[in-house]
Amino acid sequence: MLSAPEEFIWGNPDPKELRILLPLAFPECLRLIEGLAGLATLVSESDPSSLEEAASWGYGEDGFFYPFLTKGSQIRSRLEGSKSPFFLPRSEEVELFRNDSLGCLLSPVLLKGRMFGFFLIELPNQAEEKQILLLHLLCQKVAGLLKQESEPSTVYRTFEDLGPDPLGELVFKLGNGKNSQLEKFKESGSICISGPASSGKKTLAKWIQKREFPGRPILTVSILPEQASKLEKALIDWEKMAESGTLILENSENYSLAQQRILFEYSQRKSGKSRLIFLENSGKKPAEEFLYFRSLLAENRLELPAWIDWAKSDKIAAVQPIFQEVCELHGRPDLALSEGAIESLVEGSSCQNLEDLRNAIEEAVLNSGSGEIRNSDLKKEGSKGISLPDPEDLDLRKAVEAVERQKILLADKLFGGNQIRMAKALGISRGSLQYKLKNLGLG
Repeated sequence: MLSAPEEFIWGNPDPKELRILLPLAFPECLRLIEGLAGLATLVSESDPSSLEEAASWGYGEDGFFYPFLTKGSQIRSRLEGSKSPFFLPRSEEVELFRNDSLGCLLSPVLLKGRMFGFFLIELPNQAEEKQILLLHLLCQKVAGLLKQESEPSTVYRTFEDLGPDPLGELVFKLGNGKNSQLEKFKESGSICISGPASSGKKTLAKWIQKREFPGRPILTVSILPEQASKLEKALIDWEKMAESGTLILENSENYSLAQQRILFEYSQRKSGKSRLIFLENSGKKPAEEFLYFRSLLAENRLELPAWIDWAKSDKIAAVQPIFQEVCELHGRPDLALSEGAIESLVEGSSCQNLEDLRNAIEEAVLNSGSGEIRNSDLKKEGSKGISLPDPEDLDLRKAVEAVERQKILLADKLFGGNQIRMAKALGISRGSLQYKLKNLGLG
């Protein structure tokens, strides 16, 4: 019987076991290529628009992060456009883990011309032809397994493949958005989107960024540092993380005078800055007002209506893109939404805003046992809920709550609501589970 490394490298493994076998086989792959340390990434099953580490070796418990491979960087772009492995020598830009590494060998995992992962191998010497060939063959094998695993499923489609964003376009129309405002954003680098909680402000911000600057990175910031010096440093760090793309800054009505002054001064820079999209909750008087900053927000501003003021036809138009996104994220492209369920979502009292709508759809998708979601599958009472994790959002608390909610819903489905078995599977006490159920509006 073949061992895990032998099965992966020389055998004919089941494509469904790729993510189990790869971590076990990776040390042997690294030995064959004569690498000192390395990692392999694959497209995330929960978020097809991002990559996640699938295997690594040689780093110790703390691991290691390669900043030069962040999304949008020059080297990442080169990797995404490459058809074969290439060697990168160590430099100030190319920071490596091992002190004795001369450089690293990089190779994309390509499927239908698109990168669905990559391998990085740190080497003590310049890459030789045989090392390049071995890594290329390894990536081809992984791509072949990914292809078998993904057909005919669409789980590996990226969000770019989903075409235009109809929800963002709808929200822009409801906010009486004009092309002149988008042109002004391109020229000045800032715009403010105001509206009630969960009225689609962040959805619209991402639509604007994708429409005006397709392919450029975006980063969402919910809380600003209080101290001026820390905020100035944070802006520099965020700018690097977003690769001078766009920063979405939430809750601008809560900014202090010092925060407003620094952001205004940053917005006036002529070059080398990230674009700024400010999100503001309408109906709340600003805690403090720095005249120049408030004038900046007023110069280019979009006002969004509350969900209750949306026309029924617009509410129905919002349901389908959210449903499709949730189905894609949870690997359920087979699901359909009945007319009765749509009617219940837009006419019932359980959905008071877009977040409620998304949570109701997500819960129904996770609990669905058939190919169609009907009115009876939807909860009739509104719940607190937590939206799906946003990969560009820096708010760790919201992301943790979102993941907790998804895992608890999945455990509820698997164990039929048996809290003892759910708590054991989740690795928490029954008391903690009951607290989380209540806190997340699921109990």
